[in-house]
Amino acid sequence: MKLAYTFIRRRLSRAAAIAAVPIAMAAVAAALGAAAAPAVAAGDFPDRPITVIVPYPAGGSLDTVGRPLAQLFEKATGQSMILENVGGAGGLIGANKVVKAPAEGNTLLLASNGQVTIAPLIYKDMSYDPKTDLVPIVHLVDQTAVLYASAKSPYKTFADVARAARNGHEALQFASSGTGSISHLALELLAQKMGAHFTHVPYRGAAPALQDLAGGQVPLLFTFVGSAKPLTQSGMVRPLAVAAKQRLASLPDVPTFAELGYPDVQASVWIGLMAPKGTPADRVRKLASIVDGVLANAEFRKLMADNNMEIKGGSAAAFEAMMADDGQRWANLAKSVNLATN
Repeated sequence: MKLAYTFIRRRLSRAAAIAAVPIAMAAVAAALGAAAAPAVAAGDFPDRPITVIVPYPAGGSLDTVGRPLAQLFEKATGQSMILENVGGAGGLIGANKVVKAPAEGNTLLLASNGQVTIAPLIYKDMSYDPKTDLVPIVHLVDQTAVLYASAKSPYKTFADVARAARNGHEALQFASSGTGSISHLALELLAQKMGAHFTHVPYRGAAPALQDLAGGQVPLLFTFVGSAKPLTQSGMVRPLAVAAKQRLASLPDVPTFAELGYPDVQASVWIGLMAPKGTPADRVRKLASIVDGVLANAEFRKLMADNNMEIKGGSAAAFEAMMADDGQRWANLAKSVNLATN
């Protein structure tokens, strides 16, 4: 069985290209229907549906991971995993909903850098403390950020962006998926290394930001291959540079920022599962074990590879250590450019 995650090859209208994202995800879910067999006895935890809060609107990279994960989780346990998109405030609203949920293991957060390691650097008055109010379960994937330009913009290469930044009388506009997101931090990192000033235009998630990028309302956006795939294939957006040490296999002709003279411009999003503090340790371990089985599934791995997502897995302790390192890395940038907002 092969996963159905392809898109129409012809040039799509803007509406059709954007609509391709949920259609493709639905195809993935259907294709995964027979990929795993039940592995948990009746009456064992989980003994009722699991709700996973996705702290952004539907259509972003977290959905690309979450929807097939949910399908395979159900096949492995016999219990539904329901994804609920709760966008707003850079992911903080969704994360706060999980923090306030009963600590039973039945409400989880599909977390990323923005709500956990970056938010404390930007927001002085948060309604939760990621270090004490959330419990790590498992590190799912990492994904490299890519700079995209609208096809309606004049920027055909990164050299065009750099030239405009040097010569323009007004700051270039950059969209992001929200204040404190990796797409925002990648923008700030690039601005710092270029010695340039950009105007930040935050959105409530990657999907609306991509929609306006495709329409030409904003010219530039750091986002991810999976989210941008239908718009890239339709020619509505174009990738300009990769924020990693090496080129991506799916974008072999797109240079890295290191090749372009900015070796320190590296940015990636991590995605993982977390639970409210107080969730019983045995349930956290059970969830981690089930999800590790999903991460080992060959078709799931292929889907992640097709979207330039590197599967991680490993222990909760390793996940916690990674988050600490990630927070320290972005703390240095936050201090140097004064990202705090309140």
